Amino acid sequence: MENLVIRELEKADMAAFLDYAADWTRDVSPFKIDEAKIYATISEDNFEDFQTEIEQEKTLPKNPDYSTATKYFAFINGKIAGVISCRWQIEKGILLEWGGHIGYGVAPSFRGHHLAEQMVKFALPEYKKRGILRVMISADEDNIASRKTIERNGGVLENIVSIDDSKVCRYWIDLENEEH
Repeated sequence: MENLVIRELEKADMAAFLDYAADWTRDVSPFKIDEAKIYATISEDNFEDFQTEIEQEKTLPKNPDYSTATKYFAFINGKIAGVISCRWQIEKGILLEWGGHIGYGVAPSFRGHHLAEQMVKFALPEYKKRGILRVMISADEDNIASRKTIERNGGVLENIVSIDDSKVCRYWIDLENEEH
């Protein structure tokens, strides 16, 4: 992918982030990321607070039931195209049951170019560096694009669980014998 850079958010990224947040307001997909609601509340006035919260998630989440996490943003030609959240403590909250180590989303105007696949490919070595050699990723059963993203990164379907009114596919990626 041309000029793809995946990295953490910086103060200088405010304008790019606000454009990214606006892109999510146009999402008509049934598969929305939870953060889209939060993104809609971010403005020039509170961007630094938002960035501070993201930084704090790395060591001390607001809720003790939440995992520590690092968010990486995918930039294409200086525009934010997607986000991948690497959650480091699968034993926290609902992560082992159905949430998974990794959550990701691609902004509506950047879909259809396998960006999510590239973001997952970027994230897997980060787990390996931390000694996490089995990574769980989930996707709604109906979200074929997300399921293919996981499978193209070596995900093996373990099972499908019922959560409220939907079915969630739980995949595992084994990093011990993979070239990630």
